[in-house]
Amino acid sequence: ELDLKESRIDCYIGPAPDLVAADLTREVLFENTRLIVGRKGHPLGQAKSLRDLIDAEWLTTSITHVAEEELGPLFAAHGLPPPKLVMQAHSTLTFMVTLVHSDLLMMLPMQWTKSFLTENLVQPIHVRERLPAPAVCLIRRSGLPLTPAAEYFCDMMRRAVTHLGSAQKK
Repeated sequence: ELDLKESRIDCYIGPAPDLVAADLTREVLFENTRLIVGRKGHPLGQAKSLRDLIDAEWLTTSITHVAEEELGPLFAAHGLPPPKLVMQAHSTLTFMVTLVHSDLLMMLPMQWTKSFLTENLVQPIHVRERLPAPAVCLIRRSGLPLTPAAEYFCDMMRRAVTHLGSAQKK
């Protein structure tokens, strides 16, 4: 937020924070959902419920900045003990290499399983419980126009989101 307010960056696009300062504008680009993923051929690949995964070990990116807050409330909402978080990673390369070479599980936005970089490395584990994710949003300073380059970038992101929504409906 500080980088936006001090004009070090023009905009932010990513998971929606819980609170946005009054002098910033938040535009929801799309609502999101997550999937549980593991390596191809994961021993728990046929699990149908979070209950089937209570003994699994987990990797988290912790978009909430506190790893326990990422998965714990989801499991608790279904009357399950907290998951065993054994690793936290902030780098895509780190968590992808770890997932592919271990039996750790991870919860990721559904788009990750459709990427040509990951589709042959990880498999979704389809559980019946809904796995909500923060909406993906665009945040910018209120009352100040974006630079032409930033405005063009934001417009391209809006178009990409529209295309993404159309592709998912097919």
